[in-house]
Amino acid sequence: MDNETKKRVNVSVGIIENDKNEILICKRNKKGDHIYGLLEFPGGKIEKDETPIDCLIRELYEEVDIILPSTSTSSNTPSIIKLIEVVEFEFKEIICNIHFFKVNLQPQQQQQQITPKAKENQPMFWIKKTELNYLQFPDPNKNVIELLNKNKI
Repeated sequence: MDNETKKRVNVSVGIIENDKNEILICKRNKKGDHIYGLLEFPGGKIEKDETPIDCLIRELYEEVDIILPSTSTSSNTPSIIKLIEVVEFEFKEIICNIHFFKVNLQPQQQQQQITPKAKENQPMFWIKKTELNYLQFPDPNKNVIELLNKNKI
């Protein structure tokens, strides 16, 4: 399958760190999926007429029950969500543009404790940043994991 016939997908994912320097990850459990069984940062596909940040806000609520302020209702959103990089990656079946965001929950935690909950029956873990290199993630995650291990994000 050549690049012109492959479906293009845009995705937003959130890198969420707790106060113990652990990163929230989920395990892909949808059978038949091209990355089934691999670990991933929470997130998902950007819908038509949706910005990457609005997608991230929606997906974090749908997947792990984290409520972030909408970009249309909060001037605080830029301090909570920061774009790290956009990676274009060609899988066998699709070409995927992945927007990696760092999500800072600290301002909200002062008001309330945020406890993510898996809402889609996916396994979910807090993992030390130093252990991420030893786990199986999709290839497009490698650079972000390296940046996390070097404390550059």
